[in-house]
Amino acid sequence: KKDYVISKNGEQIGPFSLEKITEMLKQGELAPLDYIFDEGLNDWVLLMENKELSDSIKSAKPKSTPKLVNNPIEDQKSESNPLNSKPAVTSKDAPNHLASEWYILKGENKFGPFAYTDVIKMLQQKVVFEFDFAWQPGLSTWVRIADLDSFKVDNINQLKDTLMPEISEVFFRRRHRRVKYGGTVLVHDNNNVWKGKGVEISAGGAGVVMENAMIVPGQTLYLHFKPGDGVPPFNAICEVVSKKYVEGVKGRNTPMRYGLKFTSISPTTQEFLNEFSKRSEAA
Repeated sequence: KKDYVISKNGEQIGPFSLEKITEMLKQGELAPLDYIFDEGLNDWVLLMENKELSDSIKSAKPKSTPKLVNNPIEDQKSESNPLNSKPAVTSKDAPNHLASEWYILKGENKFGPFAYTDVIKMLQQKVVFEFDFAWQPGLSTWVRIADLDSFKVDNINQLKDTLMPEISEVFFRRRHRRVKYGGTVLVHDNNNVWKGKGVEISAGGAGVVMENAMIVPGQTLYLHFKPGDGVPPFNAICEVVSKKYVEGVKGRNTPMRYGLKFTSISPTTQEFLNEFSKRSEAA
């Protein structure tokens, strides 16, 4: 049987069989956000993203639904698909988001259960996005994360200094200081060109509102920042790391806010942005 090497908190352990890894996950010895080396990709991937492990876990899926729980994981199969209805759920309608387990729906794939803190970490690490769906026992349907009060910034801010100090370390840690920036940006993806408007900028990336609702996280874009707001013109290759869900999006040219990470800019530009962010108003 094939064995796999695991990376937990930066330390390599193993190798282990899939059965052993599955058992370690059940016992809490490993977390879904730990890494497994995928020989097919020749890269480290999250445990929850490895196909062989995912198939192994699914093979142990219970055959019956939980008793006394209205479970949309099974309701998903019914004719009245909850994704077709507009969610209107607040944390007042939901059970305690800290005490219960959460499930995530990304496209056709369901993941979980996760602790609330794990979902926060996955949002920070761009494994999960606010336009994905979540469910916990007590909710009657899948709900877009952007529509859940449990994951609103104000709510997380209230918790980070009291009940959840680990959020202070993970969710709010920023490598680069971000400052306000309203310059014009031209964007292209090797096929089309469209306009954008800056919102914030740092030495590590930028927040940009683009007239294109079809861009997805993980995509590579080429940007030209026009001079403005005290920033000289420069070019950058960027990776899309976040996409802010906006209700009522109907056309591909609808403005949408994206978080971009610089993967290639000139050293001179990066040095300028480092100094610029120190003396400008924080975003």
